[in-house]
Amino acid sequence: MKPSLADLRAFVTVGQLRSFAGAAKALHLSQPALSRRIANLEDQLGVRLLDRTTRSVELTALGERFLGQVRTAIDDLDRSVVSLHDVAHLEAGDVTVGCVFSAVHQFLPPVIRAFREQHPRVLVRIIEEGADEVLAVVKSGEADFALNYTGMQDPEVEFTALMKESFVLACPAAHPLARRRSVRWEELADHPYALVSQASRNRVLIDQALAEAGTLPRPVLEVQHVSTLIDLVEHGLAVGIVPQLTLPGDASAVVGVPLEEPAITRTIGLIRRRGRTLSPAAEGFARALTQAGKASGKAPRRKAV
Repeated sequence: MKPSLADLRAFVTVGQLRSFAGAAKALHLSQPALSRRIANLEDQLGVRLLDRTTRSVELTALGERFLGQVRTAIDDLDRSVVSLHDVAHLEAGDVTVGCVFSAVHQFLPPVIRAFREQHPRVLVRIIEEGADEVLAVVKSGEADFALNYTGMQDPEVEFTALMKESFVLACPAAHPLARRRSVRWEELADHPYALVSQASRNRVLIDQALAEAGTLPRPVLEVQHVSTLIDLVEHGLAVGIVPQLTLPGDASAVVGVPLEEPAITRTIGLIRRRGRTLSPAAEGFARALTQAGKASGKAPRRKAV
């Protein structure tokens, strides 16, 4: 016994309006077609739900009880359909994005701003962590996707390159190197400089690139996070090696100078678990990130004003 949704909706409409004529108009049916639906439902259930005369329509006792139950179920179903429609059309929903610390400050905010202007009811949730942790939250499903510079070789994820980013020398605006067009690594022998620690994936990239560069001066400071390194640079304690996207805004007292011989770059990409279908909100935000990455290309050099 499986009454159709159309028959149940016809019964609820008649029961609420107490009128076949009114219900037929509301459902865009002829009265004979509506009567057949009610009769079909009563036949399947084996009970009379409505008492009909030429002048009135009344619910039977069982019909009154059944109406309350079915109306609640149909209302819940209608709300679910509306909710799903809203999510599908980005009028609701949420997206969880993993992001390495270094891409949070400059690249991500403009994309969030533009996305929220178009879809203000979509919740954007950010998980900012180190590269290994960001890769882990994507693989576990905690994040829909992430911005990262690792994961290219991992068979569990898909890596879509967004931009290539250089490592630069972060200097106080008044530092002698701040107005140089570029700085060679060997020149750092004359200036105290800082690096992130060997626990950082950024440090791994730097050490690999410098493996054949010969003996370089030792750093005078090591820190866990790039943001800490930039703070130390701003206080004049050292110059620092940082990814270009981590530099503060144009009004900052810290500027970035390209490093050469060798030049070191990393590729920022969007990683997602292989074979996973994204929600409409996540798909929309991933598309916005991809477009922003293509539009930006290489991150611009930041200068103090």
